Amino acid sequence: MFYNNFDRVQSEDRFGMVGKTGDDFREDARLNIPCYKCHRSPLIIAERNWMDTNNDNSQRYQIVVVCEHCGAVDEFIVNAGREGKIGQLKHGKRPVSDEQIEH
Repeated sequence: MFYNNFDRVQSEDRFGMVGKTGDDFREDARLNIPCYKCHRSPLIIAERNWMDTNNDNSQRYQIVVVCEHCGAVDEFIVNAGREGKIGQLKHGKRPVSDEQIEH
């Protein structure tokens, strides 16, 4: 699905096939991070939602993750304020990095 937001920036489809793909946080990717509820890993990326455009013209995304074992849902922000800055998990309070993606 494609759409045009108020900043007139064309978004990407669910597989990240349109425009620059600057990070590896894609749907169905597995993160080697323990769950805040059951403390088991991995977490699966369930959604990648576009939020807005930062001042440096990078795109900010909300990443929603779900635990593979207990189904607990958490989230974090990619490009939080500027390109390359990754926020921490909202409930788990753990920092997230692209090195934690299982390939």
